Amino acid sequence: MYQFIKNNPIGRRLGFAIFLAMVNFSPVANAQYQDPLETPAVNMPMAKYSLLLDITRAGKRLLAVGERGHILYSNDSGLNWQQANVPVQTQLNALSFVDQYHGWAVGEDAVILHTQDGGLNWKKQFDDRNGEALGPLMDVLFLNKHVGMAVGVFNKIYRTTDGGNNWQPWMSHVDNEDEWHLFSIAATSQQDIYIASEAGLLFYSSDGGLNFNAWQTDHYGTFHGLLARRNFLDKEQLIIFGVGGKLFVSTDGKENLKEMNSNSQSGLSAGTWLKDGSALLVGAEGVLVKSDTALKNWKLSAVPTGLPLSGVVKIPGANVYVGLGGIQRVEQDYIAGRQE
Repeated sequence: MYQFIKNNPIGRRLGFAIFLAMVNFSPVANAQYQDPLETPAVNMPMAKYSLLLDITRAGKRLLAVGERGHILYSNDSGLNWQQANVPVQTQLNALSFVDQYHGWAVGEDAVILHTQDGGLNWKKQFDDRNGEALGPLMDVLFLNKHVGMAVGVFNKIYRTTDGGNNWQPWMSHVDNEDEWHLFSIAATSQQDIYIASEAGLLFYSSDGGLNFNAWQTDHYGTFHGLLARRNFLDKEQLIIFGVGGKLFVSTDGKENLKEMNSNSQSGLSAGTWLKDGSALLVGAEGVLVKSDTALKNWKLSAVPTGLPLSGVVKIPGANVYVGLGGIQRVEQDYIAGRQE
């Protein structure tokens, strides 16, 4: 997920305060203001060109989320897109599906949305607009249809065990006294869960998310993205990445994370595993960073537009990217400056 405004929560608070002042002292604004958490997203013909921050797959359907509460879906591998019915106009930062029907999306004011029909219609399960720590949720992960977690700024984390009917604050279960932002969450099993954070920190749980401990990497900057899985040998593969093109990889658990050369100084924001065992990362300036199957060597290229990217999914014969400028469907992979 591309970090367009995530990195300046103080500025967000200040801007929100100024906005509230304008609302309170302007009769016209008072008459026209509609709470984005209570106002359905507007169907816009140009929505597919708007700022989109995440993309995923639900069965054969592709879904993307972004500004103004936009959730778009495609049933033809990204050729055509339609807007879903969404009950909010709040910016949405991430989404997660456990199967072709059940999914969740998260965003500003800690809003959490849920769908049971593959993303066509969404309902609001939760928001924290009146919470002590204002700010967005940045990512969401469900282990199954019942157990899920959503993470965000200032150590904001919520957990559910009933599919989101009830969300419990989970901040006290994370070893994060400094309240570093939590940007991305991924799991290698039902028990082993990882969260990418600031200050080179990786938070991990080995008990299904009941508790998270801190793990200090050899880096002290911000990690914005995280890929995690178990390979065919049942070993954990981790890829964490972020500001300045920093990239750390392990093929055998967090203890063996090593810095790799991404060949880029542009921030890396998101990525996906590929079928052959390699990985593809995306980021600012439209950069693409693709690994070999051993995750040791990385090649740099970029999408033709050069626009910042915040998400990617691989489909047969093409990659579908989202970011500034909306959806980009690229028929071939562009690797190291050439088509492959």
